[in-house]
Amino acid sequence: MNSKHRNELEPGHNLTIASHYARAVLHALRRRGTDVTPLLQSLSIQPEILDGPAARIPARQLVRLFQKVWRDMDDEFLGRTTHPCHLGHFNIMGHYVLNANNLEAAISKSIYCYNTFTRDLVIRFRREGDQAIISLEHRSPELDPDHFITEFLLLVWHRFMGWLIGRKIILTEATFTHPLPPHFYEYKFAFPCHCLFEQTENSIRFSADYLALPPQRTQEELAGYMRRSPEGLLIWEDEDDSVARRVRFLLDSNDEAVLPTLEELAERLHMSPYTLNRKLKREGVSYQQIKDRYRRDLAINLLTNQRVSIASIAAQVGFSEAGAFSRAFKHWTGVSPLVYRQVQRDEVP
Repeated sequence: MNSKHRNELEPGHNLTIASHYARAVLHALRRRGTDVTPLLQSLSIQPEILDGPAARIPARQLVRLFQKVWRDMDDEFLGRTTHPCHLGHFNIMGHYVLNANNLEAAISKSIYCYNTFTRDLVIRFRREGDQAIISLEHRSPELDPDHFITEFLLLVWHRFMGWLIGRKIILTEATFTHPLPPHFYEYKFAFPCHCLFEQTENSIRFSADYLALPPQRTQEELAGYMRRSPEGLLIWEDEDDSVARRVRFLLDSNDEAVLPTLEELAERLHMSPYTLNRKLKREGVSYQQIKDRYRRDLAINLLTNQRVSIASIAAQVGFSEAGAFSRAFKHWTGVSPLVYRQVQRDEVP
């Protein structure tokens, strides 16, 4: 994979985000008939850009747009619930969980808070074997037609709880009740894991090993985080030093036609194959899963190029025949490569 793509995988100051998210932030205002042109112009966002499905805006512009609309509407749920969630609720929740004994207690406390803020959004937490699961149900889905607030709140729990314990929580899977969206390409930033659509619940899953970790943040750090919000939710500034990320980086940097074996990666990481396996398992992932996600992401990028045939893509991601690739791709994304290309062709630059 070339260096341009590798750079795009790294969030930070140069990160751009699909215009879908800006339109989503403005949804309730437009539904009310509000002229949003002055608001956009005050943030140096050209209104015409938002009408282009393939358009992207700098992530920090989106942060400022979020903040402005939050203040103007005095609603942290952006008009997507029956009653507004007035500014300050996120701050209240943050202070409530700061002194929790561990992450599990912090999640339980945060869910208790939010389930008292609104009856429209029901958040639940459970364990299944070695996995921790946070799920979210919107009881007034007509207010969230593009599923934006549902996805955003799952992202809030993932990013904020990781910030709270001072570690990026590696997701193992995310599920959504809605079909594959046109902006699916963005999910590798919002939910960098195996994403499944048309499922029975909206949820994120991660290793239950994280649940024993205690909060690491001070009152002063929390105050700064809240002032910058939603920057810490949309842009992950801290370096991700997980073993899974290091393995993924090595795959992204691979120039060979064949992906390296576990033994070869372990040697590059200066550890034994057993140790590498053990560390990946602790992070709730396996080398095969990382390899599948790499092949999925590579296939997705190639599918956005209309000049590359599906048979050629299959070969480039390591499949000897297109049928096997199509079955694998449908397992990864819930749709076939052909359907994905049809959905994405007008959405991904």
